[in-house]
Amino acid sequence: MRPAFPLLALLGLLAACNASPPQVAAAPPSVSYQVSGSDAGQAGVKAQHYCEQFGRSAQFQGVQTTASGNVATYTCSASR
Repeated sequence: MRPAFPLLALLGLLAACNASPPQVAAAPPSVSYQVSGSDAGQAGVKAQHYCEQFGRSAQFQGVQTTASGNVATYTCSASR
C-alpha cells in the first residue's frame, strides 16, 4: 500500500490543478460558466478559448446569482 500513496497524492494534485469552472450554457455568440463568488478569472480564460473557435473575442457581461450558484456570462464579439 505504501508505494501507491505517492501516486495517489500526485493524481490528487493534478486533479486540483485542472479544476476549472464548468460550462453552464453555450449558444454562439454567448457562453456561461458556473463560478465561485464573483471570481470570473478562470471563466474568462475559458470563454476566450471558446470564442476564438469562431474568430471572436470574449466580452464579459457579468455574474448573476442563480438557484444553482453564480454564473458568469460572456458574449463572443467580432475582434477589432
